[in-house]
Amino acid sequence: MNLRLEKFSSMVKKQLGPIMLNYQLPGTSTSVNSVKISPDLKIAHIYVSVFGGDTERGFENIIRNRGEISRNLAGKLESKFSPSLTFHLDTGQSEAEKIEELLK
Repeated sequence: MNLRLEKFSSMVKKQLGPIMLNYQLPGTSTSVNSVKISPDLKIAHIYVSVFGGDTERGFENIIRNRGEISRNLAGKLESKFSPSLTFHLDTGQSEAEKIEELLK
């Protein structure tokens, strides 16, 4: 990944963190794990984890509010345009926690 893409994805991740707090369901916590930007900066793949409560419902709530999240992000980015957001549920962290718990 070139420096331009890294900087832009870092900026998107930094701005998304506080925005996502507004879209987590009660009893859940949402974390933005990584952001991958397409080379033309038009598509952002956002990898999120949802902890506590009903993970699937929490992720569905994010998907349902994708447009509003995108509009909030566009207002915070210092660029000509805002990328189209595609959310992916990242279960790697929760799987690691389950394995760690089993090892104890």
